[in-house]
Amino acid sequence: MAVLEGDELEKALLAFVKSQRSVADPAAVAAATDASFAKGIGGTKADHIAEKLMSEALRDTNLSQGAKASGESAFEAWIKGTSMAATKVANGKAAPPPGEYAKGKWIRTLNQQETCYLYVHTATYQVQGTRPEDYVGDDDGGPAVDPFASFPTTNLDGLKDTISDLWKGFKSALILCDGDSGYAEARAQLEKDGAIFLDVKPFVQGVIKTKIKFADHVETARQTAVKAMKAGKTMVIDLSDVGTPDWKEKICGVEAYKKVFPSWMLSPENNRECDKHGQIFKKEDKKDGPNGEDWDEHLNKTIVDYRIVYLSSCGPGNYEKDITLPFLPLGKWSAVRIKNVSNVREISIKALVTAIDEAVHAHGKVPLVLDETENTDTFLAFQHTSVIEMKGLILKKATIGIDGVREEMRKKLVEALKNGNTLLLRLTNSAPDLLGDYATDDCFPAKAVFGCRTEEIEEEEDPTEQQATGFGGML
Repeated sequence: MAVLEGDELEKALLAFVKSQRSVADPAAVAAATDASFAKGIGGTKADHIAEKLMSEALRDTNLSQGAKASGESAFEAWIKGTSMAATKVANGKAAPPPGEYAKGKWIRTLNQQETCYLYVHTATYQVQGTRPEDYVGDDDGGPAVDPFASFPTTNLDGLKDTISDLWKGFKSALILCDGDSGYAEARAQLEKDGAIFLDVKPFVQGVIKTKIKFADHVETARQTAVKAMKAGKTMVIDLSDVGTPDWKEKICGVEAYKKVFPSWMLSPENNRECDKHGQIFKKEDKKDGPNGEDWDEHLNKTIVDYRIVYLSSCGPGNYEKDITLPFLPLGKWSAVRIKNVSNVREISIKALVTAIDEAVHAHGKVPLVLDETENTDTFLAFQHTSVIEMKGLILKKATIGIDGVREEMRKKLVEALKNGNTLLLRLTNSAPDLLGDYATDDCFPAKAVFGCRTEEIEEEEDPTEQQATGFGGML
């Protein structure tokens, strides 16, 4: 018979592996004899048992008539007629030496029930249900590569919190939307959150193009800032696609404007207590508060929630040049991008791992998997997964209390982090308030978990240990 090589060899291997209904049964592994294992085709004893439990392997149409008549599977016929290493294994000798490993690669297929991946090595014939560390997923292309994965990132849902967090650290957020569509979505979200906008085009493009005098727009900027301060709102300085004006040299430092729009109005450090009696607050701005309180007392309450944000359609790859960063107040801002989010889509079980990776790494989102069957649970059970059974914990809350539930969640989170596992929050038909009732900094810091990023913290008392990478989360 012809010796199978290249693509034909891989097809035969995958046909053999796909015919298996499951990976090894631990009880069956324990019962296996050393003699039986020695006659196997390589790999672990668990893999050997898994091969023996397979249903009749798929037939290869290219097999000889003799092979068909004898009832041999494609893999059985192939292993008798190919490499010397394979022949030795078939004759009961030792499995292929480690040197054979480097001559092949890992390939994979779904098992017969399409509930999990099975991997087979093309040189040593090792079969296993867990993803090998050196497996290269050239069959599905792998997740999209994000060239700015380390760049500070947020999403529309977390935009308001991101702005507040930066403001608390005495920084204004420079929001990078990476395109017109992202810019439109971010602007709509900020409008929904009650922000007040200041357009800088009259400053940047001039009176000829905008028909607005520079001095008039300085007054508009003052009115916008005062309005935002009195209402306790966020003032969005809308850079759109035109960049920023030179605030110091053209506005805040100019004799004619520096008392109307002084530099402190752009500083997160200095506007906690504003110069209420300066020229920025005119007579019409000094009306009493809504409950009859003095205007300055009311201002002291509202200015606490005042924020400044710069909004740009630039992305992390071009913002430094296109915005003209030296024109922004020095050291008073921090850039953060908004990732565009993919829509809901239907996928096959085979594409699940890739879809999860893309949601986390390419979109900065925790994937929400909707499946009316149990196929996803079964599939993920073989993919290094730590599971938090939320419905069960909700029921246990009556006996162990909310603190006990949070402790159970903490243990699973630590398990996932230490082993590089995916953290699966299995909701079934429950809808717990994960950001409210179940979130604590000590047990389940939901904001950090759902932020799709990890930070390594070094402490002197921590023992040196080897930790796996690959932590991710999903619902």
